[in-house]
Amino acid sequence: GFNYQVKGDDDYAGLSFGFYNKTCPQLEKIVEDAISSMSKQDPRTPAALLRLLFNDCKVMGCDASILLDVYERSKSEMGSFSNFGIKKRELIGQIKSMVDKVCPNQVSCADILVLAAREAVAVSQGPKIRVPLGRRDSSVAYTNYDADFNLPPADTFIRKSLGFLENLNVGLTIEEQIALLGAHTLGTSHCATIQYRFDAPWIINTDKEFYEKLQKICPKGAASNFNTSLPNDRTPYVFDADIYVESLRGRALLVTDVDLSDDALTAEIAPKFIFNKDLFFKTFSSAFVKLSTADVLTGNDGEIRRQCDKLNGI
Repeated sequence: GFNYQVKGDDDYAGLSFGFYNKTCPQLEKIVEDAISSMSKQDPRTPAALLRLLFNDCKVMGCDASILLDVYERSKSEMGSFSNFGIKKRELIGQIKSMVDKVCPNQVSCADILVLAAREAVAVSQGPKIRVPLGRRDSSVAYTNYDADFNLPPADTFIRKSLGFLENLNVGLTIEEQIALLGAHTLGTSHCATIQYRFDAPWIINTDKEFYEKLQKICPKGAASNFNTSLPNDRTPYVFDADIYVESLRGRALLVTDVDLSDDALTAEIAPKFIFNKDLFFKTFSSAFVKLSTADVLTGNDGEIRRQCDKLNGI
């Protein structure tokens, strides 16, 4: 497959490519094997892990704070509706146990989450991204308010979605921001997250037949909407550019994806990714690395958690 190295081995917010060369050389292989077998057991795993990383990084940085169960769920990051449908958090703890058998107390949950998301893309026929390591885990837990403030709600238009990415201050270009939205190529969205589309159908360019199908599958106000999901594009288990194709056809689920083709700024970038897979993969790879450096804790900041869902002091 593709293997993109984004920049030289220089400083990435204090992270480095060889961070575990001496202390845990087997790390990347352990994570790769784990994700490969977890994805065979449940093909929804890669999409879940990619979203898990994104939603961790957007709330106070890539510090594995999304994995903590310190407060009751409603008061934690997971209590935010923007984290509705987040799954597979426990897999990071399972991989951490595997790693700790070989290299006890060396590797952070934050780094394992980044590597797991990287493997999620690769196992779905996407690029294999080389990522710098050395993140430490947060030594505090954040709340549903922190998550609400930092995560785009489901009904966010494209400019505002890009604004959330801009706020990470990791230097994402507009092309890289649009490539990151391409992560929606994996997985599904719940009916509950697209209900607003029925309140104001005229504000979103939607293919009529597709809109009627949505109304049938996701009836307004139905309790079933919290359990019913639809694929984000025609190949929900393959990391490809089909999400952009569906967007241009007016058949995407999330408003950000539909709006992508309506917004002049972004409408010219999406077709480039559709017709040039290599460009999409390269741009996504550099964006992924930048995102993974957002507000990272390094050196003596934070901690290496013993268990991913608990702070060490507690």
